[in-house]
Amino acid sequence: MFHYMDHKEAIEVLRKAGFSHVEIDRITRFRKHFIPGELDQTPDDHRRLEFTRWLFQTGKLTDFVS
Repeated sequence: MFHYMDHKEAIEVLRKAGFSHVEIDRITRFRKHFIPGELDQTPDDHRRLEFTRWLFQTGKLTDFVS
């Protein structure tokens, strides 16, 4: 399945990539403002979304209606 970093992991990756504390703060605020969908979902909703993606990627679910 998909692996999503938690907040601490993401900050550490950004820090290792050379971003400053101010830049990391801006990126974090930007992400919270413009990408609220998946981050605000409950764990059950997130698991359902991952399962639906898997169904679509494996061809078991399509947008074709007969």
